[in-house]
Amino acid sequence: MTEDRFGRIERIQVYVVKTGIPKFSWSPTMPALLTTNTIARITTSDGYEGAGGVFSCTEHDFDRAVAEGMRPLLKGLLGRQALRREDIWKWMQLRRLSIPNTSIAGLDIAMWDLAAKRADMPLYMFLGGARDRVKAYASMQVFDGPEPYVDHISELQEQGFSAFKFHYKCEPDADIEMMRRVHEAHGGKGLDFMFDADAYYSHKGALKVARAMYEMGYVWLEAPFPDHDLDGYRELRRRTELPILPGGNTIVDLPSIAHAMRHDCWDGVRIDATTAGGITPSRKVMALAEANNFNVEFQSWGCALSMAANMHLMLAHDNCDYFEMPVPYADFQVDALGRIEVDSEGYVNASSLPGLGLEIDWDAVEDMTIFKIDVHE
Repeated sequence: MTEDRFGRIERIQVYVVKTGIPKFSWSPTMPALLTTNTIARITTSDGYEGAGGVFSCTEHDFDRAVAEGMRPLLKGLLGRQALRREDIWKWMQLRRLSIPNTSIAGLDIAMWDLAAKRADMPLYMFLGGARDRVKAYASMQVFDGPEPYVDHISELQEQGFSAFKFHYKCEPDADIEMMRRVHEAHGGKGLDFMFDADAYYSHKGALKVARAMYEMGYVWLEAPFPDHDLDGYRELRRRTELPILPGGNTIVDLPSIAHAMRHDCWDGVRIDATTAGGITPSRKVMALAEANNFNVEFQSWGCALSMAANMHLMLAHDNCDYFEMPVPYADFQVDALGRIEVDSEGYVNASSLPGLGLEIDWDAVEDMTIFKIDVHE
């Protein structure tokens, strides 16, 4: 058997897609942001095609940077065998000096989608297939006071959710007050609650919040500090029994994650395949975490195409408990890019379709595209 039987990359199209998604923010310190979906579409000489999506958010204009980050890689990918994902990922990483992880991720995810389609298998099964569904939590927007959270939880329960993550003022006393009000209204109902502080707490404030959350039975405190404040994380973990997770925004490489694990900085790992460089490195993070008895709780934002890689990684492994679903999730879904929805029991489920399991309407994508790169042999 020779390698000539495997198709080579003959065309790559990159779409910067503007949608009707409303501006949003997950922190009171953050302005309302525009959302952009950048899509890589790879076609091989033997007729197979794969797509990868990356979600990004910017303040004043839609984001073309992810697509421009891909541009220097594209001509070098033409003629390569798309199935040699490890080899290609390492080649792209060697060019990381001026190319962001998100750009590499979109291309890497597209190649995994293509490989699974070539095998006629859903991607999670192609990756190993640990389970068919995973519990979702509603990642809630910022409200002005505690009562809207109480009311919205009830509304989301009707949609199937039984787990919820809050974003609020990022001020310890106010955040504790909100969480206590939620606990008074919904505690004891079998619901799971988490809180994301968006890296705005002092060490003293984080300890106060963590102890209050532990008393109320919360699942975890996320991002009390910037990811790189490893000393702060380690000290906080030493002084509270509540599980502490990082934000997962800046420490996404294997050596740094291994260092944080080894020094007892976190109770779990947090990454997003679309910002960590794709599925190829994320699989290794999952394996590293499993070897050290850690969970990896993925970030997951944007339309279905940008969330799908994370979902398939979760379904292919056991060491992840929750799928993050931003709400109202109808605001993030784009019909032309497929759909991921929560069922009546609060789970997201695997698709039986091959690859990422999404049906993409490329004509509609073209209509929504504000910037495009197209390279071919």
